[in-house]
Amino acid sequence: MNTLYGFTFMKDGVRYDYPFREMLNCMESLVDKCYVALGENDDGTSAEVEKFSKVEVIPTIWDMSKMGDGGLVFSEQTNIALSKLRENHASEEGAWAIYLQSDEIIHEDDFEQLRKDIDEAERSGCDAIRFRYFHFWMSHYRIAINKRWYPCEIRAVKVNSNVVNHGDAQGFSGFTKVYESDVHIYHYGHVRDAAKREEKQKDLIQRIRPGMKFSKYLNREKRAFAKTKSIPIRVKHSKVMQSRIERMGENYNLSKVSKYYIVGDKDDFPRNIAEKTFISEVIFRESVSEVPFEFRKERMFIVNPTLFERIQWGSCSYVSMESKLSREWKVDTQLMIDLGGKTL
Repeated sequence: MNTLYGFTFMKDGVRYDYPFREMLNCMESLVDKCYVALGENDDGTSAEVEKFSKVEVIPTIWDMSKMGDGGLVFSEQTNIALSKLRENHASEEGAWAIYLQSDEIIHEDDFEQLRKDIDEAERSGCDAIRFRYFHFWMSHYRIAINKRWYPCEIRAVKVNSNVVNHGDAQGFSGFTKVYESDVHIYHYGHVRDAAKREEKQKDLIQRIRPGMKFSKYLNREKRAFAKTKSIPIRVKHSKVMQSRIERMGENYNLSKVSKYYIVGDKDDFPRNIAEKTFISEVIFRESVSEVPFEFRKERMFIVNPTLFERIQWGSCSYVSMESKLSREWKVDTQLMIDLGGKTL
């Protein structure tokens, strides 16, 4: 098995209510050590980060002259952490590094698959791994799907490689071959106290856009956010998110759906699909005709439905995000969206 390390950057995590503690909890369960480029702060972020035993803090000072330069300060800070990680571990054969930003989580249920994907990426000569995304929008049970939301991004890189972070730190460059993983990154940046979210968004735009155009870009962002298309999703969140979700007034454990029929192949779904979707009993059938009529409209999911079946039974019509870069969702994700539309 390949050795895993983590790296990230952050600043003012407490002030802007980032779920950075949850992210670091996730990292500590996944990696041997996590490198954090930690910008100067006066809000208690440093004290919180230092509570994590596997974290090595790299104190940094953000170059404020780069305000409005397209967010390059973010990739600069990311690469400080990545460089330190490489300084210590580049000689280790098969070492990989996981990158999570302060509002991103990998679910513990996906750890096993993640490790398998890293092993496969190593065997196939890849130096980067791209993951799918859930962008939670204003709720822990809605995701944004329109084309301005990136459907996937690189979040794991081979330590002994030329891969570096670039631009506003959203992605990476310098890779030669990318492995496509079905593991999701849970992105919570837009689920927080409204005032904190607005304050954070203003700070972000100030660091990305020229000062004289701040108002223009802020207003444009507000208009874009107002048009965000989102859909409900019935999903089980990571254990590290429970207290935060409950603090924000939402249920961590959703009420159970007593019975749900799936018209499709059982082998296409993970063994824990009932637990993942809060269903007491999942029943697989080969055709709609085998499902009791009273369940067909509200308690049935059809894998690969025909257009007629979608119209007649209200089966999920969303098979991917709307970006041209999207890959089709796996059937378990489509089921979670189908359930969300019928039960949330």
